[in-house]
Amino acid sequence: MSKSRQPPSRVRGYSATHPPGRVLLPTQPGWDQLVLAHSGLFTAHARDRVWTVPEYRAICIPDGSRVSIETSRHVAIRCLYAESSLTLLGDRLRVMNLKPLVSELIYHAIRSAPMDLSREIDVALVTLLADRIAQLQDAPLYLPFPVDNQAREFATSVMDRPERDLNEHLRSAATSRRTLERRFKTETQLSLGRWRRRARILASVALLTEDDNVTSTAYRVGYSSASSFIAAFRSELGVAPKQFIQIKNLQEYNH
Repeated sequence: MSKSRQPPSRVRGYSATHPPGRVLLPTQPGWDQLVLAHSGLFTAHARDRVWTVPEYRAICIPDGSRVSIETSRHVAIRCLYAESSLTLLGDRLRVMNLKPLVSELIYHAIRSAPMDLSREIDVALVTLLADRIAQLQDAPLYLPFPVDNQAREFATSVMDRPERDLNEHLRSAATSRRTLERRFKTETQLSLGRWRRRARILASVALLTEDDNVTSTAYRVGYSSASSFIAAFRSELGVAPKQFIQIKNLQEYNH
């Protein structure tokens, strides 16, 4: 290889609209990635946790983390890749609330990629991004997931049909309520009822992203009234549904 050739870029970008289903993103050992939805929403699955990631949030996936991403409709996905040695994206798997300035910096970096770190302007952008990303707060949009097979089947059933009564799910379960209660408490640190409430609230985030009607969303995730849904939503995510939908300046979202 000629010595005059420039070294390969250490920061890259990716932009594409993906159809419903599993999102197959380009990956490579030695690289961290930040994934966000330019529009719409996706879910990110690890072995013991599921995240709901709507607009104005992003997931940091350090090198070596096993995470699958799925969508229920067409979603415009944006990714920023950085060599792990840069520590641009941190070393922790997490979903973050994106402040407006950080969102703009990320989109600018993706549009500018591949970045040439021999140029001062690119070095300055990477340095600023690393500093701002490190200061972002985690978004409380995760659901701890059991690893026991029977508990996972029950959990998947609740996530697929959040509107169903708990007893309906239990009747079709392959084990007793007492056993499920014990396994959920051990593996998720949440009671069965508290876990189901959180699962329903995170399911509502996807519905609110599509249609901001709070009352219809409440019924679609199994609440008998909008007021009880709003109370549960606020308890889990720190804000009311309407506030969550309307958040543009995430400096106000400090849960």
